[in-house]
Amino acid sequence: MAWFNRSLRIIILTAILAMALTMGFGANLSAQVPKQLRPNTSLSGKLPSQWNFTPPRRGIPVNRQGGATRGNPCIQHPEAKVTALVPASRMAATASAYPTLFWNMPQSSASEVELLVRDTNDQDIYSAKYTLAKSSDGWVVGSPGIMSLSLPAFANLSPLEIGQDYYWMLRLRCPMDSSDSSNDIVVGGGIVRVKPDPTLAQRIQQATPQERVALYANAGFWYETVASLAELRRDRPNDNELAQAWNKLLNSVGLDNTFNKLPTSPR
Repeated sequence: MAWFNRSLRIIILTAILAMALTMGFGANLSAQVPKQLRPNTSLSGKLPSQWNFTPPRRGIPVNRQGGATRGNPCIQHPEAKVTALVPASRMAATASAYPTLFWNMPQSSASEVELLVRDTNDQDIYSAKYTLAKSSDGWVVGSPGIMSLSLPAFANLSPLEIGQDYYWMLRLRCPMDSSDSSNDIVVGGGIVRVKPDPTLAQRIQQATPQERVALYANAGFWYETVASLAELRRDRPNDNELAQAWNKLLNSVGLDNTFNKLPTSPR
């Protein structure tokens, strides 16, 4: 029996040693993996590098950028552009019946903006004018910066139909009391509402706000990606990771990452 007990002890010690070596190797392995081989877990690393949307056959009758004419006092720097935050094709998808629309506003003295939404038959489905608040020096509050308007569910506006193309136009009135509209600046983009599949909808519902940005982006929902990331940036203005993600989002559609002012809250 003595030889049996010695053999059993040897087997047990060997097993313990093997387990310890295996656990130690596994613990050290992740520490030794080069950084370039590790998965990119930052938010910007989860965003697509390009957004590709096919515009409607008839096209979108509005540009995503518009500038002031020479001598127009509406924009402080004539080379600055009012820019709709949409892809280069100007068409983008939304999961929402009432999406939020974003644009970059240069330093401006405009008095109001008019938002117009039309269907592919050129029928107006929504039109509203918004007076712009001014600072004591006469410039629009929040300019230069990213501004937004949400389509209101309470203004007798029917929800956007799934699969239906729309386009929106933002008209910057310069000045409001002038009957001459030649100084007005008009920008905009296209919208198509797409219903998320049930699995994605459930994942979005269960996700953290930061995870939600990546889910929307990789599913191709541009308007929700911009809106959810803009909200995060407002809540965490000093977060460098969010700033990098915002810059990548703009660059992915060919927009200048100098639009780095914090987005204002939607109206």
